[in-house]
Amino acid sequence: MEEAPGLQVEGAKISREIVQLLKRHVGRGPTKARTYLNEECVLVLLREGQTVSEQTLYDSGEARSVAQGRVDVSEILRDPLMQVVEGHAGRKVSGFLSSSQQEPDLLDFVFVLETSPLAKPED
Repeated sequence: MEEAPGLQVEGAKISREIVQLLKRHVGRGPTKARTYLNEECVLVLLREGQTVSEQTLYDSGEARSVAQGRVDVSEILRDPLMQVVEGHAGRKVSGFLSSSQQEPDLLDFVFVLETSPLAKPED
């Protein structure tokens, strides 16, 4: 996914705000975040954000519970997460997806942007 320099600046702002949002609501934010933007979508990739309670559950064999809990939290935060992206992308978000894994510790958010009125459909 190639990005123009201006999009990289907006990507850094999106990453920072999403980490802050997670920290406020989960108690800990990821230590690494990167946002990729293109005409169709915004991908936010977060690393090393596992909480102590998630690690305890994971160590006890409850990986599925950890993954489901992360998805549940991202659904609860759907609107504020979308507002961050819309504010920086200058476009409405028409779709939101998230997934998670523990080894390595990754969380991603994918925001599908509304079709730009100037965009031409691909054949």
